[in-house]
Amino acid sequence: MSDEHTQQDFLVTDYGAQSDLNNAQTVAFQRCIDACQAHGGGRVVVPQGRFIIGSIRLFSHITFYLQTGAVLVGSENLADYTNFGQQTGIRYLQDPAYIKRWHLPAFYFHALIAAYDATDVSIIGAPGSLIDGRDVYDARGEEGFRGPMGIVFARVQHVQLQGYTFENSANWSHTLSACRDVHIDAVTILAGHDGFNLHHSRDITIQGCLLQTGDDCLAGYDITNLTVTRCLLNTACNGMRISGDHLHFTACVFAGPGRFPHRSEDTYDTHAFFKYYAMAEDTITTKNTDIVWDHCVAANGRRFMTYVFGDRKNVQYGSPLHDVTFSHMMISGIQHMSRFLGNGQAVTLKLANCTITPPADESFLQIDASVHLQLTNVRFTAPAVIEMAAGEKLTLTNTVSVDWQASIHE
Repeated sequence: MSDEHTQQDFLVTDYGAQSDLNNAQTVAFQRCIDACQAHGGGRVVVPQGRFIIGSIRLFSHITFYLQTGAVLVGSENLADYTNFGQQTGIRYLQDPAYIKRWHLPAFYFHALIAAYDATDVSIIGAPGSLIDGRDVYDARGEEGFRGPMGIVFARVQHVQLQGYTFENSANWSHTLSACRDVHIDAVTILAGHDGFNLHHSRDITIQGCLLQTGDDCLAGYDITNLTVTRCLLNTACNGMRISGDHLHFTACVFAGPGRFPHRSEDTYDTHAFFKYYAMAEDTITTKNTDIVWDHCVAANGRRFMTYVFGDRKNVQYGSPLHDVTFSHMMISGIQHMSRFLGNGQAVTLKLANCTITPPADESFLQIDASVHLQLTNVRFTAPAVIEMAAGEKLTLTNTVSVDWQASIHE
């Protein structure tokens, strides 16, 4: 953001917003934002206090700044929400089969804070700032109870999200659809549903975030150039449900069970740390290659990973996975066997310099003839069984290197 814009502050209380009232302050907030836009950009400032709002829309060259003690609370009146007549470009949400399966409403992307077709948009929170979606209930919403989204940015370039806490999102906490040059730093997400949905976005960095979500921490397909570092991801669903090109996760901790429940299942178990995600009902341009976990920890979940190409129930079809690498990992507390099946589509699975505690009563991994399995200096703390094509079973102990269909060296 240019200096001339950062020097101009627009305080929401100067435009009529009042804190600690029981009625929504949406009109005053939007009046302040519109004044900032008319100026050519600047900083919209929310001071200490509790403000109820419905949908507000940000524009280019605007920083939405929450001071210490600023609390935004989602209105419980569903009429206070809108999508401003805009769409996100996530096409499967218009598919009749998915609309029926998940009870998707036409107003699916009504959100608390939105931006569309803009550039240079930021939401910055000082320590102690909070956005509370209040788990707003909507009987007409997804699954018959989900309410509005938290933050929805579509086709926005140069995005910065930093410092605030978002809790109790009534649906996805953050939707970043077809956005570019996104920087997310020290954001905390508590409870609610998905953390960050990144469909069709590219050039994204996420660092130093705490995600304790009721649904997937990270989700999306057709993602290009994503770097996630030093984050803690805790969930009652999947650590990541994702696909794309050049997706790198470094020095992250994926830990279950979830602190908060999965709202529709009322369970706390982490389903999988890595679950592939792709579908034919949307455009996917990526080759789904160079997905790498490095120096991460994954502990206490039902499964380490799930990839079964062609599986419509788990939304793993239309565009296959090419390769995934897990390097210098600590993997433990896994309850059930992971399935990694290409079903005729060649895919490479690499594990290098990892320490793995396999499930106590089940095989560690099932693969098929489509999989090129490479294990390099992998240490198993207990005997690990890999179920292979045609009913073969391979039991691995201690430290091993394996190139399947080649040789085993202990």
